[in-house]
Amino acid sequence: MKSNTARILLECNFRCPFCFAAWHDDKEKPIEGPGRNLPPGKDWFRLITRMRERGYERVAISGGEPTMHPDFLRLVKRAHELGFKSIELQTNGSLLTEDNTRRIAAAGVTDALVSLHSHREPIFDRITVTEGVFSTVVEGIRHLIASGINVMISHVNVQWNTADLVDFVRFCHRMFPGMREILFFSMQPEARGAKNMHLWPPLPEVREHLKPALDECVRLGIGFRMDSQVGYPMCFVGGHEHRVDLGDVTVPNETFGEDLSSFRVIERKKVKLPQCADCFFEPACYGFWEDYFTLFGTDGIVPVERTERLAGLFPHLEGEWRGERHAELVRVRKKGQKTVLDPETVESLPLPWKEGRKVARDRAEG
Repeated sequence: MKSNTARILLECNFRCPFCFAAWHDDKEKPIEGPGRNLPPGKDWFRLITRMRERGYERVAISGGEPTMHPDFLRLVKRAHELGFKSIELQTNGSLLTEDNTRRIAAAGVTDALVSLHSHREPIFDRITVTEGVFSTVVEGIRHLIASGINVMISHVNVQWNTADLVDFVRFCHRMFPGMREILFFSMQPEARGAKNMHLWPPLPEVREHLKPALDECVRLGIGFRMDSQVGYPMCFVGGHEHRVDLGDVTVPNETFGEDLSSFRVIERKKVKLPQCADCFFEPACYGFWEDYFTLFGTDGIVPVERTERLAGLFPHLEGEWRGERHAELVRVRKKGQKTVLDPETVESLPLPWKEGRKVARDRAEG
């Protein structure tokens, strides 16, 4: 469905060190009142009405933590009245009491994407910079499922939780029967994430633990998704390529609509490596975060060989290998900017820590 996001505020009661939406951290005096920490005059009732008039069928109400917004329930009700087929709540789950969840379902929320970055309470507390909230989030997810809302779990991989991926899958299977799927994400070098890039897990470690976690999802019958934009490249999914939707990258207009600004912001921060030229998925991949390579080197990127299975699953990419030209990836970098690191640059990586941090920070700022 054609979708759009209403990021109704930036405030959040968690302090996750990789949050890509924490742009307000740099404000000296946060804006107070309804719609706080968004530009004054942001009329979300008018804006979601305009989204519907433009043909959007799905709206994601996000933040920060959107349930903190004083008009949250009224906005959901308005979206329901406008006829959105899907109204998704993106939340950290901290305010999902049984009564609140009942109100959320009655207002019209159909789907929920709940952040849960560890099943171990000490790690959860460390990631969210909270104490005593873990059980509330777990019970909140269970309340959503009991209310008939389609629940997806958002899990961002960082150094503190990557080795636990298989056990995390088993925990979700045990605790959340009836959930729809788990979404596995990589950390983005934006906002607070740009200041804490040392939390990236090494890609070889991701490769070691991610595929077994995906295998476990299949074994247990759990749905899962690897976002082709802010997840990992296809060379990390090891036999699960058919479960990754490349549409967000290859035809972004179908997901993001006419405004591709947020899409470009993300994809322009990625590069490919020289060996990526030999990958079957090269025509449908922007690579991985350039700042990661700057700080940690290029180990872990392994081109995917063409097979008859992949050729059958992705006939449009098979056509590329035969010399048939299809629609190219959307241009996300300015003319003259590199999209592939040259061998000499690769040889110099990773940079010394302080120099690498400065390079990464300068790129993030400009």
